[in-house]
Amino acid sequence: MRADWLSPELIRRLEAMELAVRWVRAGTRLGGRYSVNRRGSSIEFADYSPYAPGDDIRSIDWSLYARLDRLFVKTYKEEIALSVEVLVDATPSMGFPADKFERAKRIAVCLGYVALADRHHVRLSWVSAGRTETSPWWTQRSDLPRLLQAADKGRVGKQTVIAEWIRRAALTLKIRGGQAVFITDGMSRPADFFRAMHLLMVRHMEIKVIQVISPQELHPGKAFQSGSVVDAETEMETQLAYSPAELERAMADHNENLARFCKKNGITFVQHRLDQPLDAFVTKTLPAHGVLT
Repeated sequence: MRADWLSPELIRRLEAMELAVRWVRAGTRLGGRYSVNRRGSSIEFADYSPYAPGDDIRSIDWSLYARLDRLFVKTYKEEIALSVEVLVDATPSMGFPADKFERAKRIAVCLGYVALADRHHVRLSWVSAGRTETSPWWTQRSDLPRLLQAADKGRVGKQTVIAEWIRRAALTLKIRGGQAVFITDGMSRPADFFRAMHLLMVRHMEIKVIQVISPQELHPGKAFQSGSVVDAETEMETQLAYSPAELERAMADHNENLARFCKKNGITFVQHRLDQPLDAFVTKTLPAHGVLT
């Protein structure tokens, strides 16, 4: 990957940003330090929280109980580690149009560097058929050249069931805890996408999905009027029997189903069109949608 797109100005802006984190569970590979409030004893007192069954009674503030006749426990600031899994969809549909996969890799580099600059641990993986392709863990901003080199080696592969890839990768890579950023065009079957997200959720991952898509894919009715199309994922040829309006509605419904599922399950979902500038998307759109701060 040529790195001329990663200007010094963009690097400075990335270094000034952080990953947005709603909740954290430490990953199997520790990285970075993120301050959260925890019940019980730790280092720095943060606040009080109403007592709930199961709380350690040693954390109850009895002097507060004497004044208010209500039970409260002390919470403390605790720095815990955060591991970040950057998962890039490398199935065949990501190769059409040709610049889609390149854009996905650039977004992966930007988010990976934001995490590195904040001292988190970052790993980059490619979702495609065959053996699991993944990078080592990186931990420092000086690992940016290695991140760029790994992104440069990424290639669109063969079709795979994304949920099955997640299932295998979760075991072989010991994915558990931390944050997962899934960069995809969303062109898999909705049931496959839903199952893949569920598999990450049960691994206690906070998930962020970035859909990279072209204007032509968003508005297929303008590109296809009649004839046949070949599915890049399945290689099946289909005669078009839809009107342009029906194609538009089908695509809109598909993307809406993905977004609705993510919202219902607390997953951040952001769409990026290829005709939108990368810099503005990373530095403005992603913070506005709670991916970065």
